[in-house]
Amino acid sequence: MAKRFRRIDRTENNPELGSLYAEMIESGLGERVPLNWFTAQAERPDILAATWKLVKGVLLQGQLPPTVKQMILLKISTHNQCRYCAALYTSALEAMGVPKEIIDSVTEDLSLAKVPPPQRAILEFAMKVAREPSSVTDEDFRRLRELGLSEGETMEVAMMGAFANFINTWADVSGIPVEGEAES
Repeated sequence: MAKRFRRIDRTENNPELGSLYAEMIESGLGERVPLNWFTAQAERPDILAATWKLVKGVLLQGQLPPTVKQMILLKISTHNQCRYCAALYTSALEAMGVPKEIIDSVTEDLSLAKVPPPQRAILEFAMKVAREPSSVTDEDFRRLRELGLSEGETMEVAMMGAFANFINTWADVSGIPVEGEAES
């Protein structure tokens, strides 16, 4: 896939961009430069600042464990065939110490057999939100409450489902390469 937006790695001539990049790197979303998902938005620091605020609020903060959030993103990204995101979230889960059999179940097993039941229910709910939001029922919410999720946690799961589609759309439309791959 050809890149469609110029990635900007250097920020010395743009203090606003430099500040955003420093915050992203400090949060762990990049090493010397932020992830490609961000650098492809840098032509418009105003848009990058807005998406960064969303990423911080939905992905990096909240009540759900980071591993659960990454599993949601991986499940939806795999379903949406977003190669960039699937590689990114697989790597994140591996770095968090999630066993390979669980990661493989998230990506390859529709029944999610190796995923523990509470996380399985969360992933199924998030997939429903991402795929057919109008089909989500009160019963779906009741099931999560029975598992002990608070209203805030349930809201976060729903937001992660919507957020995954947003992330996947930008990654696919922008044509960004997976970190470490050469750009075409």
